[in-house]
Amino acid sequence: MEIIYSSENKIFCFNDENNSIKEIPCGKIIKYRDTVRSIRQRKEWKTSGSGAEFMGMRSADNIDPDLLPVKITGLGICNGEIVYAVNLEEVGSVYRRSFDLSDDSEGLIRASNDFVFGAFDIKDGRLALSMGANASFLHIAVMDMQGRFDEYTDGDTIEENPCWSYTRNGIYFSTAGYARDQYGSTAAIGPRSIAFLDLGSKTIADIVYDEKYDFLHPREDKQGNLYYIRQPYGGEKPKSGITFKDIIMFPYRLIKGLFGFLNIFTTLYGGESLKGGGDANSLGDQIRSKNRSKRDIIIEGNIINAEKLNKIEKASEDNESGIMPLSRVLIKRSPDGSEKIIKKGILDFNITDSGEIIFSNGRYISKTDDDGNETRITKAVLAVNISIK
Repeated sequence: MEIIYSSENKIFCFNDENNSIKEIPCGKIIKYRDTVRSIRQRKEWKTSGSGAEFMGMRSADNIDPDLLPVKITGLGICNGEIVYAVNLEEVGSVYRRSFDLSDDSEGLIRASNDFVFGAFDIKDGRLALSMGANASFLHIAVMDMQGRFDEYTDGDTIEENPCWSYTRNGIYFSTAGYARDQYGSTAAIGPRSIAFLDLGSKTIADIVYDEKYDFLHPREDKQGNLYYIRQPYGGEKPKSGITFKDIIMFPYRLIKGLFGFLNIFTTLYGGESLKGGGDANSLGDQIRSKNRSKRDIIIEGNIINAEKLNKIEKASEDNESGIMPLSRVLIKRSPDGSEKIIKKGILDFNITDSGEIIFSNGRYISKTDDDGNETRITKAVLAVNISIK
């Protein structure tokens, strides 16, 4: 068994037979960053040395190609090849490539300046995928491997994480509607439900809905059992309120923040750091270093505290804890409508043909059977878009 997944916008393949992991290069991302790097080098005289002084520009204006907004949004396997969707700023693309690292050629399935792409599921050479003008307005479409597609949903909604049904001619997906204020601006997004698109009748029906919860990432097994993630509506947020420690530390934090602002200001426009030993040329590195430091992250509405992330990262290998709140659970819904909680603290998952569940808790990828027997597979940071070969 081989498991492919994306982690921090890189694709990895885990081989269960030899217990090995290899990174699968994404040619589109590599080429994009190389192009930006080349453009940056041609313009380097404007942002460094005497050229920068003449133009009144500083190195903070440089863009590190490795920090450009790139996101792998979908991943799958078709005819022994990897298929992945990537959004580069506002440009969406779907590509296919070999598992063989010696073959770095890639085939373009679809690219567009008008669409970005979300997650997808592949069956019989067709992709059930979410796509739209931007990441907030994704709708369900079916695309073949030549890039031809038909859209099936629209409206003031968002539809995500489509998956093919094994037992019916249609697609399950997660959906929510937008509420607008009197000026037409988005006021709120409703709870996410699980819906089913019948491709025969072209009708849509709600399958699972509860105004207290969001229902995400539907998957169906070959027996007709429906799996999905359930979490409190809107995700879990850190506890609010000001503590005694916050009051004591307020003057220190205010002075520290003010000094940091003034340091950046004098470095950019005076060419010299308030701290001493710093200069404008090193400012970009300072900013990039700070960007790489631990900070809160948001996953489908759940705010994961930076302090919690740091503790989990330092935890021993024997510690099974993940990053997701325990209120985010994996549900198995039988054809008769009965539900069973399979796992708590889930980030993403998929199901093998034999019924095993491969899941990520944000720290590890593990597998579990219907009896609850669990086996850790590999360490993987924020592993999503899990697919199985």
